[in-house]
Amino acid sequence: MVAVVVAGCGGGSEEPSPPSSPPSTEPSDEITDPPPPPEPTDDITERPSPTAPETPPSATFEAPQGFVPSELVGEWDGDGTSVRFDKIRFSDDGGVRLLYNSGLVLDGTAVVEGTSMTLYVPGGPIPYAHWSIEQFDAGYGYVFENLKLDGSSYVRQIAGG
Repeated sequence: MVAVVVAGCGGGSEEPSPPSSPPSTEPSDEITDPPPPPEPTDDITERPSPTAPETPPSATFEAPQGFVPSELVGEWDGDGTSVRFDKIRFSDDGGVRLLYNSGLVLDGTAVVEGTSMTLYVPGGPIPYAHWSIEQFDAGYGYVFENLKLDGSSYVRQIAGG
């Protein structure tokens, strides 16, 4: 509690003014009305709408012109090791399609320069420092090719069956 002392300066009566009484904690007889509630409205446009989080504008994926040598064209299956995707399809116009077991499919382009390759897909690019194809004969007329991308292996059958 804070006590306040007020003293007059000259010119007034000699009698001090009576002390003021402390504020009462008992209910007052005075009734104060609360502020009126806002007027209801039927017009929905006047109500504030909740703020939705801002969504960044969707970026359009633009891949560069693709180029792949003819020996890559076709579909390659993952060999069961921990590869990035389950199948790769190269088209003769440089297109590439990456297929995942989850059902995700990414389309883009592949650019091959010598023994290096870059796959330009949404979320990419995916660079490979070295790629190579090795052919192997599995016997009984079955011939396969093995595509190696920096150690990950993909295979396709080219003869037999």
